[in-house]
Amino acid sequence: MSVIDFVDKMMIWDTGSGDKTADIVKKIYGKYPDKIDFKEVGEVNAESYTGMRQKMLDETKSDWLMILDGDEVWWRESIKKVVSVIKKRGNKLDTIVSRYYNVLLIELFQDYIRLSLTVSTDITIKPTL
Repeated sequence: MSVIDFVDKMMIWDTGSGDKTADIVKKIYGKYPDKIDFKEVGEVNAESYTGMRQKMLDETKSDWLMILDGDEVWWRESIKKVVSVIKKRGNKLDTIVSRYYNVLLIELFQDYIRLSLTVSTDITIKPTL
């Protein structure tokens, strides 16, 4: 959700996660109905995940897209930098790669709850060849 103010559309396809993704997205949809495209696609294995991801990409109508994990957090300055680069040089770029780090991992073994936080920090720009 850290990028929602900076994107035109979010495609969220839930693959049967047990972390209440559907409930969370439905609440957020109430605030951003024009920005969220939510589908519950059910569980996928490693082989069908690739096909599902390709369908998602095929349905993307934009010139630029970001592929994010649900637990990924972008600091405002990092996403502002990406948006600025796209606005200024987007027609001359193929990709923008952001370095990220897992900075927090909490595991409570009694209930087996695992929380990780991924933070995007660095931007690498690759010009079109």
